[in-house]
Parts: sequence; C-alpha cells; structure tokens
Amino acid sequence: MNDKYNFNEFDLGEIFKSVWGYSAPPLLFGLQNAVEKKLFGNTSDTSDYSFAIPSERREYNIKGSPFYGLNNNGNEVFLPIWLIKADGTKFMLQNTVSSIVSKKTIVETVLVNQHGSVKEEISMDDWDLAVKGIIVSPDMDYPDQQVADLKALYKLSESHGIENARTSLLFEDNEKVVMKNLKFPEIKGMKNVQAFECDLVSDIEFKLIIE
Repeated sequence: MNDKYNFNEFDLGEIFKSVWGYSAPPLLFGLQNAVEKKLFGNTSDTSDYSFAIPSERREYNIKGSPFYGLNNNGNEVFLPIWLIKADGTKFMLQNTVSSIVSKKTIVETVLVNQHGSVKEEISMDDWDLAVKGIIVSPDMDYPDQQVADLKALYKLSESHGIENARTSLLFEDNEKVVMKNLKFPEIKGMKNVQAFECDLVSDIEFKLIIE
C-alpha cells in the first residue's frame, strides 16, 4: 500500500486533493493536520498557500456565529457548518469546504434607437451551497455510523436550520436549507475515511394570505 494513503497516517489537505483534484486552503485543515502530525508523525505539507498566524483571533463574526468548531475527532475546524433539525439537534458536516452562489432574475428590454437596454430586476434566486467534506473515523475503521447518520439527515423530508459564519452574513433571518443531493466519492487505500458531497439550497418560509 502506498504510504501516502496509509490509514493511520494522513493529511486532510492531501486527501481532499486526491478526491477532488485541487488543494483546499490551509486554514480549513491546518489545525487538524497539526494534531495528526503530533499523533502519527506525519510531516507532509501539501499546501500551496502561506499565511501568517495572527497574534489574536476573533472567535465570532459580526453576527455572532462562530468561526471555529470541534469535529467528530475533537479537532478544531475553521468555518464549520452545522445543520439544525426541527427538534433543535445540531449536526456538523465534517471537515468541509463550501461555495455559495445566488443569481438574480432580470428582464432586459431593448429600446429602439437607444444604446443598451432597460434592466428590470424581478427577483433574487435562492442561495446554492456546494459542500465537500471528509469524514474521519475516530476508531481507525470505516466511519459507518457517521455515514449512516448523514444519510438519515438527508432522508428527512424537511428543511434544516443552518449555523455557519458565512451563511449568517448572507441569509435572511430564520432562512433555512434543504439538502438537494448527497454523494459519497471513492477514496482509494484508506479504510477509515469517507469523502462526501452535498448541495444545499436556501429555503425561506412564506406565508400565504388570502383575503
């Protein structure tokens, strides 16, 4: 077995690159990797980035959402994503990177003998979140319980609350998300790690008033 993929010596940034073909920013996985290096002596460095460590860090953003959290292995992660069930239970998506995008529906009207067009904003679409994550088993075997828990969350026919330092800045108050899909890509040579992908879409609760 290639030592790079030995199940008891790993680098989350390297795993991310092997599955999706590009490196994740080091702030996301650097804290976990530091712990793994202490435990397993892994000295590999896959980051193409370099950032100075600030003397003091902010724990919460301007909306009061935390920048950091603890994953299933007790390691600190940056920009964690928690989904909140209807009963208030929080579920952390493990070791994630995410992108968020929205677009507007705009009607453009061309004017005769005039340069350009008149643009009328009709509406702003939902926010789409593309999430990639890595589940690492704490017992060095396949993370079957964590995979089953994620699948059970996906099967729920309901929207979920979300706690994340970025979405708290972009979403409206009480805006929720729905899981649109869930995928488990293959990771070769590592029995205690499972990658996953899911797409979330924002969901605003509307009230229909009939007069």
